[in-house]
Amino acid sequence: MHNRLTNGISSSLIIISLMMLMSACGKKASKPPYDLEQKSKSCISIPYDEMGGVKVIPVKINGITMNMIYDTGCSGVHISWNELKTLDKNGKIGPEDVLGVSYASIADGSIVANGLINIKRIEVGSDEESIVLENIPASVALNQEAPILLGNSVLDELASVEVDNVKKNINFYKK
Repeated sequence: MHNRLTNGISSSLIIISLMMLMSACGKKASKPPYDLEQKSKSCISIPYDEMGGVKVIPVKINGITMNMIYDTGCSGVHISWNELKTLDKNGKIGPEDVLGVSYASIADGSIVANGLINIKRIEVGSDEESIVLENIPASVALNQEAPILLGNSVLDELASVEVDNVKKNINFYKK
């Protein structure tokens, strides 16, 4: 089992490293990521925790729950190398999910290269009431301690998002 895990992570590391070197472009999903067939309320209210001045909510990425920072200043979904290894270890991502490289401007103005992967399924909410998005590209920082960000590539698929600072909820309204 340890060899399979090591081989899977090593394969992912090599693929992302090669893709970053080749500066390949990612492909766009062929269908909209929002599942219009889901049956649930038009508003999903998620309680958030505040950590260091940011709002954090639980989000399932390919079935694995991760605490993500709600970040309207981030253009997409961003995970660190540690989360990629967790997805790989649990068999939730494979070489077919590697899309290439993305470049991002960070807060200090510098440009950094990140790996680019496809997240097959992002779930915001509980099993009874959730918003499910499919085939969302996500950047992967090679920094193991980079924050996990839920940004505009997810938020833009919704009708609106409202932060209720009194009740400490983020309300996601479906299209």
